[in-house]
Amino acid sequence: MRIRIRKLAWSWSLLGILCMGPTIGCGKAPIPKGTVKKAEVSGTITLAGKPIEGAEVYFFTEKFTGFGKTDAQGKFRLAQGAAVGPNKVYISKLEGGGAAAAGSDPIMALNDPGQMQAASQSSAAPISGPKELIPNEYSNQQTSKLTFDVPDAGAKEANFNL
Repeated sequence: MRIRIRKLAWSWSLLGILCMGPTIGCGKAPIPKGTVKKAEVSGTITLAGKPIEGAEVYFFTEKFTGFGKTDAQGKFRLAQGAAVGPNKVYISKLEGGGAAAAGSDPIMALNDPGQMQAASQSSAAPISGPKELIPNEYSNQQTSKLTFDVPDAGAKEANFNL
């Protein structure tokens, strides 16, 4: 009986070691394939040396986009972080503080400037949207010149002076 208990205890111990083996001493578990590794990112956005309040900040890769908004001091924190590695960055601030500046029509508030321009060319009354306050070289997702390499540990000083 005593030998049986020892064998059973030894078997359970061995099973526990085998199950824990891959995680012992390895630190963080590997990220499953297809998942984006993210890190916290925060910083400050200024334009001509002055903080920009209410600007939308986007860090993006092909697989993930991180978003944040600046406060009165121009400081931002990306709500869900950003993908680790090289990110393209663009920053947008619309006149009046957001898409609602396009007017009271909720459909128009959702349209992008390209759609509004196309609509204005096909109708009798021209349609205009909110004015972008950030220079196009920083505010256009396709042509932005801004980049940031997010380290594994994240970044607390992802600062941009536009």
